[in-house]
Amino acid sequence: MTIREKIVSKVQKLPDSALAEVYEFVENLDKDDGEPSLMERLRKIKINGPRDFSRNIDLYLSGEKKVSENLD
Repeated sequence: MTIREKIVSKVQKLPDSALAEVYEFVENLDKDDGEPSLMERLRKIKINGPRDFSRNIDLYLSGEKKVSENLD
């Protein structure tokens, strides 16, 4: 199943009350008004952190590990 088919399958299962929000989101992805789209802006986000940040995010959020102590 292609990604397009997976998306269509998920959308077909949504209640009618959610469709307006989904449509607005999709419209914003495809907007060409000279402004960068949401996806273009999201792709530019860079996160600086320790190498184990994603594996240990819970420890960093709780304070058990300190980012400043683990930067390479």
